[in-house]
Amino acid sequence: MSLTTKKGLQSEIFVPVTPKPVFTELKKPLNKCKVAFITAGGIHKKDQTPYNTSGDFSYRVIPFDTPSDRLMVTHGGFDNSDINKDVNCMFPIDRMHELVDAGFIGSLPKETYTFMGGGGNVEKFRNVTGPEIARRLKEQGVDVVLCTGGCGTCHRSATIVTRCCEAAGMSCCVIAALPPIARQQGAPRITAPHVPIGSNAGEPNNVEMQTAIVKESLEWVRDCPSFNQTKVLPYEYRHNV
Repeated sequence: MSLTTKKGLQSEIFVPVTPKPVFTELKKPLNKCKVAFITAGGIHKKDQTPYNTSGDFSYRVIPFDTPSDRLMVTHGGFDNSDINKDVNCMFPIDRMHELVDAGFIGSLPKETYTFMGGGGNVEKFRNVTGPEIARRLKEQGVDVVLCTGGCGTCHRSATIVTRCCEAAGMSCCVIAALPPIARQQGAPRITAPHVPIGSNAGEPNNVEMQTAIVKESLEWVRDCPSFNQTKVLPYEYRHNV
C-alpha cells in the first residue's frame, strides 16, 4: 500500500530530532555538592562590556561574591523589566548564597559564567562557548549546574551549554520558562515553573518563590530518573504588562 499520492512526495512539516542522551547521575548528597548557576539571559556586571544584542556567543566571568545590585541585563529578545527590578528572578545569586548558609548545598564555586543566548551561533555555543564553560566549572570541582534562559533562542543556547556541562561529568538542570524548547533540544533535566520568560527563577523580590524553585530544581537533579525528564513546579507568576 502506498502512503503517498505521488512518487517522491515529501512532507513540508519539519520534524525535530532530539539530540542523543547525555546524563550524569548525581552520587553525592546535595549538602556535600558544589553548585554553580549559569544563565543565557544576558546577565553581566555593570562594569563589563554589554552583549551584542543582535547575536553574541561570548560569555562573562561573574565572581560568586559579586553583590546582586552590581549586575544588570543586556538582551533584546524579551522584556527585561523584571530583571531590572531584581536580577535574582533570572540569576538567583542571592538565593544560592542563602542555600549554602542554610546547609542545603555544600558550596559555590569561586566564579561562574553568563552569556546572551539570543540570536546565538549554534556551532559556536556547541563547540567553543559550551566546552569552555564546562571546562572552567569542572576545574573548580563543580558537581551540579543549574541554568536559565530568556527568549526561545536563549533556551536553545542554555540547553546546548548545559549539555556540555553534563558531558563533562556535572549533573545539570535547565529551569525553563519555555520547557518544550529545552526538552526538544535535549536538556538532561528540566524544571518548569509557571512563569513568563525573563523570570525563570520566580517573581521579582519574591524570596520565598525563588528559593522554592531553586531548591526543587536541585532536588530534581538528585531525583530525576533518566534523561530529558521534566518536572512541572507548582509556582505561578504572571507579568502584568
